[in-house]
Formats: sequence, structure tokens, C-alpha cells
Amino acid sequence: MRITEYRTFWDTPTLQAAERALSRATARHKILAHNLANVNTPNFVRLDLPEGEAPPSRLAQRAQQAGVLPLRTTDPRHVALPRTAQVRQPTPAPQPMPMRTDGNTIDPEYEMAQLAENELRYAMLARIANSQIQGLRNAIREGRTP
Repeated sequence: MRITEYRTFWDTPTLQAAERALSRATARHKILAHNLANVNTPNFVRLDLPEGEAPPSRLAQRAQQAGVLPLRTTDPRHVALPRTAQVRQPTPAPQPMPMRTDGNTIDPEYEMAQLAENELRYAMLARIANSQIQGLRNAIREGRTP
């Protein structure tokens, strides 16, 4: 019998989902901080990550788990993964809502509220990942305390 796929002990679906969600929360935090930094920039358009982006395909998940970099073709003779199979990074989308006479669409109070919400989401996700890791650690030690 030949082993075609390796799976590590800590490679659980919950940890994988938490990792993806933590990456998204980190990216969103950077974008929201960027918005706040440009609150006085004329004609600046607010950016945010779109809600409900489709999760990556199974092929892309396997490539990401194996530590494979996203494939790019640099020559017409190269073979690439289908577009749906490639790992996608979250991309910010403009959120135009003209509010001020200078054309800037940032509301500082709204951005601060979004930052606070994102921080809470990140903390919750980190707690979920930590509880999964603690459960695995407990199973490894067979329930004994150190």
C-alpha cells in the first residue's frame, strides 16, 4: 500500500478554518488602519474586504497546506492550475460613500467601530485555535498535567 497524502496530527479542519479566518482578520485590520491613516487625504475612497468571499477550492487548500507557492505562468509553455484552484489573497474593494466636500469617504467613528469589531473577531478566533491546540496537547499527554 502506498501513502499518497500525508496529514499531520494538528491539521484539523477547525484549525484550518481558524487560520484562514485569522489571516482575513489581519488583512482587514491593515486595511481599516490604512483608511484611518488617510482620513484627511482629499478624494480618498474607503477600502474594505468584501463580505462572504468564496472559500478556496480543495485543490488550493491542499497546495497551501503543502506549503506550495501560488503558481504563475511566465512562459506560454507553462501549465497552470485552473483559476478556481489557485490560492487567492483577500483583495480590498473600494467602498465609495461621498460624505465630505473634499471627496474623502472616511468616517473616523465608523472606522474605529469596525476596528474594534475586527479586534473582537480576531480574539475569538485566536481563542478557538488555542482551545483546539490545548485539546490536542491534552490528548498527546493522555490527560496528565505537566
